[in-house]
Amino acid sequence: MILDYKEILVFDFETTGLYPKRDKVIEIGAVLLEKKDDTYIIKEEVNLLIKQDKPITDFISNLTGITNEMLEKDGIDEESAFRKLDSMISEDTLLVAYNLAFDIGFLSALYQMYVNPRHLIKNDILDCMAVYKDRYPYPHKLESAVTTFNLINQNAHRASEDAKATFEVLKMLAKEQNNLKIYVNVLGYNKKYGLPNREYFFNNIKLVAQGFNGYRE
Repeated sequence: MILDYKEILVFDFETTGLYPKRDKVIEIGAVLLEKKDDTYIIKEEVNLLIKQDKPITDFISNLTGITNEMLEKDGIDEESAFRKLDSMISEDTLLVAYNLAFDIGFLSALYQMYVNPRHLIKNDILDCMAVYKDRYPYPHKLESAVTTFNLINQNAHRASEDAKATFEVLKMLAKEQNNLKIYVNVLGYNKKYGLPNREYFFNNIKLVAQGFNGYRE
């Protein structure tokens, strides 16, 4: 995997909904990777459930497998969870997620809550889904990519397992065609769903139109 970053953080959030300004993170999964020679090895990984002020819906519970009982029993407070995640991110860490445009909004909301209301994310980013969408036709969900590469993600929609699955997909994509550098600070989008939000970032983020049929459109 030809990337110039000493560390890569692959992360995933499970949330109560789609909107960072009104919905909450219920689980953080993250895998911190450190470069050794020409490969990356896992340096640290976390899976954190977050206590909620009000019960999550049956829909979210059925989707994620996370119950209100789990959050009450094993959850920690939101700030402690954020601080742990933040401790894994240095200024030069590459942030990677699958459908990063979704997760980055919730990460930004946490920074604005606990660091600075005007905080901008200065780290470089890489959206694994943008790479996959350039090469394969619809559907483009993480489970689609997992199936394409004959990988296993037994606990899909649990944050740490999705983060590790994202890393495995990224490795397969790099093995297939090692051009990941061109996807740094790029967000793909489909005109049907509108443009990703770039207000979270300090860096200039390039938007690239991507359709349903694979390859750029």
